[in-house]
Amino acid sequence: MSAAVEVLIELGLSKTTTLEVQKRAGVSRGAFLHHFPTHADLLSMTISRLIELNENAVWSEAEKLKDIADPLTRSIRTLANAYAHPSFVAELELWIASHADQALRTALRSAEQDAIADRDRVLTQLFEGLLDQPGAEKAIGLTIEFIRGLTISSLLRNDQTLRNQLIEDWIETLRNLLAADRT
Repeated sequence: MSAAVEVLIELGLSKTTTLEVQKRAGVSRGAFLHHFPTHADLLSMTISRLIELNENAVWSEAEKLKDIADPLTRSIRTLANAYAHPSFVAELELWIASHADQALRTALRSAEQDAIADRDRVLTQLFEGLLDQPGAEKAIGLTIEFIRGLTISSLLRNDQTLRNQLIEDWIETLRNLLAADRT
């Protein structure tokens, strides 16, 4: 499984073939196919490891940004920076590929369902101090969707200035949303 995750992160989904992963893992074709009879089986096995790597990315970024005093800015920047990590990009590639691959979609949904408690734990810790505000849950959900879209857009645009401006605009938008929900 670690070989599949490495290939997926390093080379991307289109080059994560059963042959490439088998070579990287150093196992025979028969042994490999015994464990992963289909490409979808192989990819679905990467999901739990990607989720672990993504949580590590969040905490790594949180540590780097711990000196930002404003909790809203710190939390959103942490998520935005974490989603730029290769493991998050790889997971999003799987999400996109699942559109045309029912077996992969089923595996992703199952893995995401299994990871809900961990995701909620991470978000609760990350957005600590904001959760008691009215509208906080809505703001967090919208933030995740915004950052997913931003990450995908950044793959094509690769414009760091625009990306930073969009993040600043999003922080301002959420600040206004949270203020409006208090009244």
